[in-house]
Amino acid sequence: MDFPIELAVLCFAAGSVIHAAYVILAAKMKGHAGECDPASMRDGIYIGVTTFFWQFGNLLMFLGRSLGFTQDTLGYRISFFIREAALICFPLLFSYMSLHAPPEALKTNIMSRVGAWLRYPLWVWTVAGVAVIGARAAGIDAPILSMDVLSFTTLHLMLLYFIVFTVSTAGYRKRAEATGVGSLIRAQKAAVIAGAVAAGTFVLMLGGYWNLGIPFLPYVELAAMMTSVPFVISVAYRLYQFPFMDAFIREVIAGVILVAVFAAAMSVSQFPLWIMAAAVLLAYSKAPLTRWVERTFIGYEESVDEQEERIGTAIRALTRLDEFPARVSEILAREVEAEWVEFGSSPRADAVHQVEIPGSGLWLSVGLRIGRRRYMSRQLRIVRTAALQLSAHHHQLSRHEMREVTARAQMRALQAQINPHFLFNTLNVLANLIHSNPPKAERVTEELAEVFRYALESTRAEWVKLGDELQFLGSYLGIEKARFEERLTYSFDVDEALHAMRIPPMILQPLVENAVKHGIGPRLEGGTIRILGRLEEDRVVIAVEDSGAGHRSASRQRGAGIGLANVRERLHHLYGEAGTLRLDEMSPEGTRAVLTLPQAVGVHS
Repeated sequence: MDFPIELAVLCFAAGSVIHAAYVILAAKMKGHAGECDPASMRDGIYIGVTTFFWQFGNLLMFLGRSLGFTQDTLGYRISFFIREAALICFPLLFSYMSLHAPPEALKTNIMSRVGAWLRYPLWVWTVAGVAVIGARAAGIDAPILSMDVLSFTTLHLMLLYFIVFTVSTAGYRKRAEATGVGSLIRAQKAAVIAGAVAAGTFVLMLGGYWNLGIPFLPYVELAAMMTSVPFVISVAYRLYQFPFMDAFIREVIAGVILVAVFAAAMSVSQFPLWIMAAAVLLAYSKAPLTRWVERTFIGYEESVDEQEERIGTAIRALTRLDEFPARVSEILAREVEAEWVEFGSSPRADAVHQVEIPGSGLWLSVGLRIGRRRYMSRQLRIVRTAALQLSAHHHQLSRHEMREVTARAQMRALQAQINPHFLFNTLNVLANLIHSNPPKAERVTEELAEVFRYALESTRAEWVKLGDELQFLGSYLGIEKARFEERLTYSFDVDEALHAMRIPPMILQPLVENAVKHGIGPRLEGGTIRILGRLEEDRVVIAVEDSGAGHRSASRQRGAGIGLANVRERLHHLYGEAGTLRLDEMSPEGTRAVLTLPQAVGVHS
């Protein structure tokens, strides 16, 4: 009974894709030669290349057969050479795998020693076999060695090595278990299973060639031709600590199971509706099957999505920026099994992996993994996802703390406006003006209303226009002018283009209040207050000048500290190092408070 040719094409196409992906991953080990065992690296690449050409040659042959190509066509001859040359190379490759067994195994295990010693005659056998295959592909018969003898002998040599690998690997069980490392234990089991499956399948296939009446022999032959897949999976387990091999193992095992089930469905019936139903069912089975493979074959008890959600919940539970560095380091170090994780403004030079946290100017630096193991694709994905989660939550917390600081500052500024002294002084002025100068009393009342309105509204705003802030300061200074009369003069000299810029509300009021209270107030002759604003290169400079007592006077030392500290705190939270406040002495007398803001923030309304 022959198996359907479509089934063969499906199986060999899947095998070709699996081996091609494996070759790419194994080849990447060259860039990490210092981290990987050289023998394992070479074995991985050679096995991947050979098994790929074996599966690809089979695919080309059966695909050509389905298209009606005969043995005389060029395409058939090329596919024949690829397939048979790859097959003849397997025993030589296996002999070198035996040579790379642990030294103690080569000393104590006679099968491993025989397998390694055979590499000498196998070089002659392989060269001669490839020459015969090349001649046959060119249409020339080799009189010394027929293709039947060549293939039959090669298959028996492969069976011998499968037995050698199974027996020798089974002897490593206690040593693997003694390490307590899950990946090494699984690698040992995978090698035993792959070797046993390959040996058993080859025994059945060769039993059919020996006329032992093996049932379903064509399907057994197809299974034997596909044994390179479980074999390469077992090798992937050996290289498990190379990044992305966990993803390869997960996807390949799940894919092999799905292909095997689909192939079984095709062998039962090729009725289109039956095939479509089987395909739909398998498509819905992919996710739970992959999860089962992760738990059973890789040892991940929870899915990566579940782990990422748990980490995100822990990150979102952080409520203060000052606890971020220590808590984030603790959470991620535990989740990815790192010796250390650092969250800071710059990456550490000794980090194994460095990930920038988008939009924050911060970095995650990840140190060596515990036990000097390599980080797998899952751990690398978790670190990258955590960086995105940290970016969003850090930004949210920064905005929240900025709003809190702003709100506290605004409330303090509001309290400064409605404190009893300011209110009583203004009411006294109004009481005197009502009888002596009613129009002026009306104007002061309107300005007082404007001060209260702006102060109340600013507690609900994160940003205001500079023009609105200047209008508020004009009302404030108008009230103080009514109290100080001729002792106080003031003026505004701010570029019109800056009136639309955004600034924090009430950021200038403490500077003006200090100028009135501690600069003009102590002087009998009073003085002048000027508010200036200019755009200088890449920054906006706003200055509040007074011609009163200098900023080192006793009055300023007693009363100006809290207001200025509040301004500096708000600048730091809003602009970082780009926002500054400084006090300068003026000549011959007076004080200048200079506020510097970044242009990028200030020029847009």
